[in-house]
Amino acid sequence: MSQQGSRPTGAAAPGQGSGTGGAVEEFMAAYRAWGAAPTVAGYMKLFTPDGTLMDSGLGRPIGYRAIERQMEAVLTVVPDYRFDPFAVTVQDGGRVILVTARNTGTVTASGPTGPTRPAGSGESRGPSVAVDYLTRHRLLLRGPRVEQGRRYWDQTELFRPLSPGLPGLVHGLGPGAVLGDARPGRSHRRRQDAWNARDAAALVAGLPESVRLTGPGLDRPLIGRDSARAYLERFFSATHTLELTPGHRVHEGSTTFQEWVGGATVGPERRPVRYGVLERLTQDASGATEWELSFDTLDLVASATEIDRLRALLFG
Repeated sequence: MSQQGSRPTGAAAPGQGSGTGGAVEEFMAAYRAWGAAPTVAGYMKLFTPDGTLMDSGLGRPIGYRAIERQMEAVLTVVPDYRFDPFAVTVQDGGRVILVTARNTGTVTASGPTGPTRPAGSGESRGPSVAVDYLTRHRLLLRGPRVEQGRRYWDQTELFRPLSPGLPGLVHGLGPGAVLGDARPGRSHRRRQDAWNARDAAALVAGLPESVRLTGPGLDRPLIGRDSARAYLERFFSATHTLELTPGHRVHEGSTTFQEWVGGATVGPERRPVRYGVLERLTQDASGATEWELSFDTLDLVASATEIDRLRALLFG
């Protein structure tokens, strides 16, 4: 299991953040109950009738019926799916929350006629593999239901067990990685400008030397600014352009999440995609800083044709 499947520190337990309010507690209780025994009907009760969801790989947010179809597909290919929303950070009295959740289950790849073919039919089904990964959910609540949601996760966590040859964006990255030349005079540029200029040196400039970075593809945290910078440079080598604007900022106690949302051109084909990056900064009681990044790498390492093949393998 990669670092993405390990529980980060620094966020409050569900329903226990400061000033969460009754609506957040009610929502988190329903979220946990659904995750322990997921059903499509139960999932849809978490949303308002006009609720929307933005997800990795989507070109635009989807509405109620499309959300319903998405969950039907998930529970078909992962019938033992479980969802553990173990941490929540609360902003604006509970209007905006950031939930971190563990996702587990057994994925069965589509056989010749798809994952719903009856057992004993004589047709073989694809391999079954266990998956275990984290997702982050920025949720805008209306009362105890989701009005607008955005999920941050790396789709390769789901597809790589079925396609072990899928490249890893940061494979082989570790201490001693060769750094690119820093861009002079830009260490104090605005953070949005630094992301859009893909300026790794500027993004790490304000962090302590001992910063611990976690992110997609890492089995363990990277320690120090130079290691964090090398990680970002690898990410930026596959993102040819970024056009990100600040999304929601969710702050509670010593933890701050910041969304960056917009578009990018990515991968070997330089495809234009909707894209998002989620940052988490947490400072513990000793003053140590954790920096966590959440973003999707599937578009960065695979062609559109390969992604279509992977989706067909899983969903039929």
